Amino acid sequence: MLTMEECLRETPLRLKDMINTHPDLFKEVAQRDFKRVVISGSGSSFHAGTGAKLYMQKTMGIPVDVIYPFQAEDYLFTQPSETLFIGISQSGTSLSAFRAMEHAKAQGCVLASMAGRRDEGVILDTVADYTLTVPCGEEGDLQPKTKGFLCTIVNLQLLAASWALAHGRLDDASYQETLRQLSEVADNMPNVLDDAKAWIDKYGQMLAQSHDIRLVGTKDIFGIVLEGTLKLVETLRVPVGGYEFEEFIHGVYNAINQDSLVVLLDTGREPRMKTLKEVLSQWSDYIMIAGASAQDDRDFVVRTKGYEDFYNLEYSLLLFSICSQVSAMKGIDIQTTKDTSFHAKLGSKVLR
Repeated sequence: MLTMEECLRETPLRLKDMINTHPDLFKEVAQRDFKRVVISGSGSSFHAGTGAKLYMQKTMGIPVDVIYPFQAEDYLFTQPSETLFIGISQSGTSLSAFRAMEHAKAQGCVLASMAGRRDEGVILDTVADYTLTVPCGEEGDLQPKTKGFLCTIVNLQLLAASWALAHGRLDDASYQETLRQLSEVADNMPNVLDDAKAWIDKYGQMLAQSHDIRLVGTKDIFGIVLEGTLKLVETLRVPVGGYEFEEFIHGVYNAINQDSLVVLLDTGREPRMKTLKEVLSQWSDYIMIAGASAQDDRDFVVRTKGYEDFYNLEYSLLLFSICSQVSAMKGIDIQTTKDTSFHAKLGSKVLR
């Protein structure tokens, strides 16, 4: 089984492969005429949909909704025969995602599945009209997913680009430029990982000793805020809260105190990020910026390629590296869970 660090290092290679192979994966579904896309999944799958939504909606020119599986039963399918409903489960065994797909099918939607593997244990594929497997490769069932999460975002983005090209929403030059930018970002990811390792070597113990962590980011990377929060909870096993910038400043700041460690993810979209750091520093010495407005030694400069559509791939890497390396500093084995029979007891996944 690959370690979390090995999965992160392998991700750029998987993304490059996806650039080359995606036309065959999407050639049939891209020909269908849709008026809406609905993405449904739990946890990391929901966060991946959130991470891809803005690009998909902009590129396809149609509404794209991201819902949890429990919301599917009450979702208003106004044009079901022209709605592509995408069920996502990285293991392919989520019963809640499967039931959401069954409900959407009963309403008359066109169904696609996106799982991180393709075998007889993937129940989502059994109900799908289109099987759009995320080619992320092996990633342990118990280990927190990083490679699968990032590859799912890109799978959704490449689906959107392929559909937009087929329907004249994206010309060939723009499509090729999208692929070029994605390839350049994939090539850059090892540099960001190297920077993250050096930063954690210096400041990791500060994170290891923290028992109150908050993430704040802007809407363009809100999927990363959500996923970073989940991954930090899973690996560091302390309370972590994640918020979009505007939501954080509407009251949450009142909970910040000397025990709080706050990471501000700054893509340059929000001009008040530096001011927020200054204000929060009244109450905590552990306020740091990751991104465009990094200003002191404890801040982290994210060396992006400057392509906003793919910021998710670069801004996630510090958070995922913290999960991998700081958990080891704390003596936590992230390959294990507190209860290996948890999903069996709750009936939440099909067991392999």
